[in-house]
Amino acid sequence: MASERVALIGDASFVVRPHTGMGIAKAAGDVMSLREKLFSMPLSEALAAYQMERAPIGAAIAANGRKLGESLSQT
Repeated sequence: MASERVALIGDASFVVRPHTGMGIAKAAGDVMSLREKLFSMPLSEALAAYQMERAPIGAAIAANGRKLGESLSQT
């Protein structure tokens, strides 16, 4: 999600399935987190902190979407 001087947010960082309904909410959370980090620490530290905070959230949302998709396909 973050490397050197580049940060990805929203669907660019984790593509989540549409049935999760999390696209805009995840992007907003990413932006708020990144903004907070950028205003409170140097760039390299901010991007590392952003990655640490948001990567597990993106992974959890994506995993939940896969689970939900599997449960829907079994009905």
